[in-house]
Amino acid sequence: MKVRSIASLQMRACVLVVALAFAPWPAQAQLALPGAVAPTAEGEVLAPPKPQAAARGKSSSGAMTISRSKPPAESAVLGQTLSLNGTRGALQIERNGADLRAVRLALAGAKVSRPNQACEVVMGEDAPIALKPLGSPDGASRFELQSSACPILLDLLGGAVRVSTPFGACVFLQADCRADVAGVWGPPGASFSESQIKTFERERAGLEKSVQARFRALLGRAKKDPELATTLVKEQADFAAARARTCRDYEREEAHGFCALRLTEARDLSLNMRLAETPEPKDSKGKAEAKTEAVAKKRVAPRPAAASPMDTPPPQPGLY
Repeated sequence: MKVRSIASLQMRACVLVVALAFAPWPAQAQLALPGAVAPTAEGEVLAPPKPQAAARGKSSSGAMTISRSKPPAESAVLGQTLSLNGTRGALQIERNGADLRAVRLALAGAKVSRPNQACEVVMGEDAPIALKPLGSPDGASRFELQSSACPILLDLLGGAVRVSTPFGACVFLQADCRADVAGVWGPPGASFSESQIKTFERERAGLEKSVQARFRALLGRAKKDPELATTLVKEQADFAAARARTCRDYEREEAHGFCALRLTEARDLSLNMRLAETPEPKDSKGKAEAKTEAVAKKRVAPRPAAASPMDTPPPQPGLY
């Protein structure tokens, strides 16, 4: 009797183990990776995904959309005292009705007869000098100082002026003074606060991205003109070197980067204008239309359905 009961217990234990092995276990948590899709129950139809909205700054087709930039307002430089590299000379611009004029222009230089001695020429205090508007030939609003002694060009930027001279340095023979005036005229380098410097950093980061986007777009439009494409690449490569060369003498430039910011702004305005003046390749739209037509021609008309046996007419007597 004891042997039989032990065998019976062993049989029941085996049945219990088998039952537990095939019993449904509770579902365990699964790791969801980015982009993973939850499993679908058997027989369930998964709905097609909804199209995502176009990302900001991109069109629905994926192409980068570049916003048009506007030249800085003239008010950004009015009433301020700007100096070359933040230290040399002084420039004050005011509005007279609809016109602009320089009410004070102090040019620091060196004597012609004795180059080792400093000199200074002051203009505009007795009679303000008119600034002739020349439009925006390179993106920024440009003005010409109406002075035969020192005809300089001024590009108005955000809180600064980029000055260039068509004939090099200005020479004043009566004052025995020669002054180099080309460069960035702006506030003293020590006048910027920490919050302003942080704003400069954010602004320059955005401008750098804008410059790269405009350059790539302009280069894409010149893909069928190798000479123009080569010129654009050279200009872009020279820009960084020219910017560093121009701003190396600006007061405390390494601390605030104001000069580099303003020249990057000027570059962005220049590329923006050139991009607006350079048409897109004429075949860009034609290729898309030709591709659409080719796809349409390749479409094969649906074959007619085969006739079923019920549609076959019965044999007529006497014909066979």
